[in-house]
Amino acid sequence: MPRSPDLNSALRAATRERLLRAALALFARDGYASTSVRAIAQDAGVATGLLYSHFSGKEALLRAIFEQSMADVNASFANAQSHDTPDAQLQALVEGAVHTVRAHLEFWQLGYAARSQPSVLAALGPALSDWTATILGVLRRILAENGSDDPQTDAHALFAQIDGMCQHLAMDPAAYPAELVATRIVARWTRPSA
Repeated sequence: MPRSPDLNSALRAATRERLLRAALALFARDGYASTSVRAIAQDAGVATGLLYSHFSGKEALLRAIFEQSMADVNASFANAQSHDTPDAQLQALVEGAVHTVRAHLEFWQLGYAARSQPSVLAALGPALSDWTATILGVLRRILAENGSDDPQTDAHALFAQIDGMCQHLAMDPAAYPAELVATRIVARWTRPSA
């Protein structure tokens, strides 16, 4: 009996997810430049030809992984923007970053390991720059609305703090006091109560 379209779709999605997980693990462990398409397929338990029915190659896999991380960040930003005040938006954004890393811990652990590689940065190119500019733009707007006298520089400083907090949480999720650090970051960048 032939498979239903729903079953085919579910199987295709599961295979795609296995390929993404295998690629990310290998990129983090062996390096993007040293990882072959064949190794990714083998690690995912699929034929190399099947990999190509999902992705055009290694760079397409990397971009799909990057898009997953962007989806996590965009969800945090959307939640933050649903709040009324800049202070509430900032708090939701910082706390959302902690929640996102905790919820997808293995993904972020591997992602941080892979994203600092020069070959990954080169392959992502303008997409990474555009993503960073978008994040900085949102932070700049929130900080300007909150009275920053230099929202451009402050956005860079705040982004570095949030990203650093997330990296440390990913490296040591059991011991790193992410919620306390998030509280300190929020206190640093919000207006004091009158």
